[in-house]
Amino acid sequence: MFKKGLLTAVMAVVCAMTAQAIDEYQYHRGTAVLKGKVTNRNAGEWTVVQVRTFNHFTDKETVVNIPVKADGSYEATLTLPHSQGIHVDNTGYVFLAVGDTLEMMMDVSKPDMEGVTFGGHGASTNINRLWPEVGKHYFGSTQLNAGKPEKDQIPEWKKGLVKMMDTIIDDIKADRLPVPAGTSSFEKEVLGATALSQPLMEVMRLNFDNMLRFDATEYYDFLADREEWLLDMPAMLFAIESPGHLYSFVTLCMMVDVSWSASRLRKISMNTDPQALKDYKNQFVLPRDYNPTLHRQMLAEREDTLLTIADYFDMTTKATLERFRLKKMDFMLQMALCRYVYDEDRLGEKSPDIMASYVAALIPYLQNRMVANGVLENYREFVIKNEGRLEEQASLSPEGDAIFERIIAPYRGNGLYVHFWGMSCGPCRVGMLDEREKVEEMKDKPVRFLYIADETDRPIETAEKWMKENDIKGEHIFVSHEEWKHLAVKFQFSAIPFATAVDKDGKLTTKQELDKLRFSE
Repeated sequence: MFKKGLLTAVMAVVCAMTAQAIDEYQYHRGTAVLKGKVTNRNAGEWTVVQVRTFNHFTDKETVVNIPVKADGSYEATLTLPHSQGIHVDNTGYVFLAVGDTLEMMMDVSKPDMEGVTFGGHGASTNINRLWPEVGKHYFGSTQLNAGKPEKDQIPEWKKGLVKMMDTIIDDIKADRLPVPAGTSSFEKEVLGATALSQPLMEVMRLNFDNMLRFDATEYYDFLADREEWLLDMPAMLFAIESPGHLYSFVTLCMMVDVSWSASRLRKISMNTDPQALKDYKNQFVLPRDYNPTLHRQMLAEREDTLLTIADYFDMTTKATLERFRLKKMDFMLQMALCRYVYDEDRLGEKSPDIMASYVAALIPYLQNRMVANGVLENYREFVIKNEGRLEEQASLSPEGDAIFERIIAPYRGNGLYVHFWGMSCGPCRVGMLDEREKVEEMKDKPVRFLYIADETDRPIETAEKWMKENDIKGEHIFVSHEEWKHLAVKFQFSAIPFATAVDKDGKLTTKQELDKLRFSE
């Protein structure tokens, strides 16, 4: 009888805890419906609603175009890696939960979110209706962005942001967020996490912009006492506004040993060439292919300090915990390691066996089961794709296919370097200036350089003047904003600069393949 009563009591406590926590399945992959209506659009505009979704475990974005019908209505089922803040082009961020339906009406004659209203009664609808008021309650009408303050102003600005975080933490703990009665615990957790993420992101942004001016240990002196709320709050995964920036800043500012040292810690392959061994002096981790003779030579070069990836993770995580006086590898730090493993720039170098060694090195740090699930779910996808068992999928954008075919058709028979750029993009312009020498060297080769721009990014005349003044040769192509959207979906880019390459037969290839022509006879 006693055992039965005790079991009942324990189950009651577990059920109570579960009721107050976000359903774990919100952290898993699932589908959600986004639908609504676009009003007051001009002819030829808003033929699609472009949406970006985010996989924060891999730092990967997916771009989706939802067709808009003649009457302005649209509807699509989106596959989400987890519940999240998604971005609607030319509008802003909205929250969408796995398994939910969000009705979003957009009066596009009004800027950004001013013309947006939400219909329905689901959690996603409630969160989107409540967030503007919650944000206004804590941040007022002023912007959190401090711009670029002088060094002596930053400590006081940071102090104010930390005070703001403390206010939000106190309200979450006391269950007094400024929301109406009847707001669900899930909705409160998403809203509280979103509110907390805003000043935290701004503190980290100030640090990122001034890394050489402040000691990291002193700058983040507030973290240890607030670790549970700022670094170990899984609901931060659902932050609505600029969610990708949150994890990028954590990786760049707090897991700096991983994020900044990574380029010095990898070798795609190694051989016994003396120059390769000399270059290896600045490398720390073992190459991907074990060779006993090479291993002995490299050990001598590195004075017995070669590391495995597991050694490296151990070294960097200990350094991070010591630097900020943290108790454990919290949710945010586990996410940073996860994103390092699945970084797009490194995936092409890894076979499933090599990826397995990275995941094995990561496993000891996966104390949060939601991160563990994300790691394994994405590892499964990686293995299926790289072992060739992924079924051929339909094009993400048949319209984009047709537009791109039209663009490249006049140049068939040539290899094509294709750049998507815009005048408002500084890195784009720098890249084009740097590429002038390459364009000149390859002018007699069977290649062409295509520079594609959205005609709405800047007046075409401005772009053409800049290219003429700076002697930017190549083929300069301007497309409409609607065509640009379709191309973005086809190539899955959400920011520029973005580049790809096409072979002489019109098939996508790598820039490295075309580069081989540069030094050919």
